[in-house]
Amino acid sequence: MADNGKEPAVSARGVIKRFGEQVALSELTVDIPRGVTYCLVGPNGSGKTTFIRAIVGLLKIDGGDLTVLGEPVQRVSEIYSRIGYMTQHKALYPDLTLQENMEFFAGLYDIRGHDRERRISDLLNMVDLLEYRHRLAGALSGGMYQRLSLACTLIHEPELLLLDEPTVGIDPGLRQIFWEYFNSLTEQGKTVLITTHLMDEAEKCKIVGYMRGGKMTAEGSPVNIKRLAGLKPHLQLWLAEPEKDAGRLRAQGFEIRVEQGMAELRLENHDQIKRVLESVTPLDMRLKEPTLEEAFLQLSEAA
Repeated sequence: MADNGKEPAVSARGVIKRFGEQVALSELTVDIPRGVTYCLVGPNGSGKTTFIRAIVGLLKIDGGDLTVLGEPVQRVSEIYSRIGYMTQHKALYPDLTLQENMEFFAGLYDIRGHDRERRISDLLNMVDLLEYRHRLAGALSGGMYQRLSLACTLIHEPELLLLDEPTVGIDPGLRQIFWEYFNSLTEQGKTVLITTHLMDEAEKCKIVGYMRGGKMTAEGSPVNIKRLAGLKPHLQLWLAEPEKDAGRLRAQGFEIRVEQGMAELRLENHDQIKRVLESVTPLDMRLKEPTLEEAFLQLSEAA
C-alpha cells in the first residue's frame, strides 16, 4: 500500500537535462509516491531512461530540483544502499558464474554468511535460474541474462527499485511471476519505478506516467488515463433485428452504430449494460474495454 503520509520516493520539480542543443528533460515535474508500482511509458526519446539515470546520479541535471528518498540528488551516492538499479546495458561479469555474480553484488552491500546464501537461492529460484547457478554468465541467452540482472539488483532488498525495461526477452509466464514479486515489494512499502513499452505491463501498475518531449504529459491510474483520453468501453451486440433494436436503444440516448448485423454502442459506465439488456435480448455480446495503447495514441495526437 502507498504510504501517503510520507514524502515521495522521488520528487522532481522543473528538472532540465540537455545534451548539447537537445533537451532531454524539459522542466519535468512529477512525484512518485512510496509503496507503489509506477510505470514510465512514452515513445523512444521521450526522456524515460534519462530520468532514471538522473535519479541515480549517473547524469547531472542542468536545472530544477530532484530529491530521492528525501535526499537531494546531489547526495544520492550516500543512499545507494537503499536503491536498486537495473540498466538496459550489460552490467554483469561474463567470466563469473551466476552464483559468483550474485556473491559479488552481495559483497558490495556487505551481505555475508547464511543471509547471503538464503537471498541468492531465493532470488535465483524466483527468476527460474537456480539449476544454472554454476553456469558462466557470458553463456546465458538474452532472456536469462535479464533474469540474472534482476536477481542481482534485488540482492540487497532495496527500498527504491529502478528498472529500465527489465522484462525484454522474458516469456509471458515468467513476466507474470516478476510482477507478482514487484507487487509483493510494494505491499512491504517499497517503490518500483519501471520503464516499459509493453502496455499490458503498464496496465498492472498502480500509477502510469506518460512522457513526451521530456515532459510528463499525462499521469494517473490506468483507468484514469483512459478517461483523460476520453475513451469509453464499447458493447458489441449481435441482434436478431439489429436495426429495430438499435432504434430502441437510440431512443434511450445510446450512441450506437450497426454494421453487418452487429451493433456497437459506447457506454458511459458499466452500469449501463443492465439498461441495455432490459431493452434488448442479444444473441451474443462482447464488452470491449479501451486499452492504454489507444489512450496514449489519443493523447499523442492531442499534444
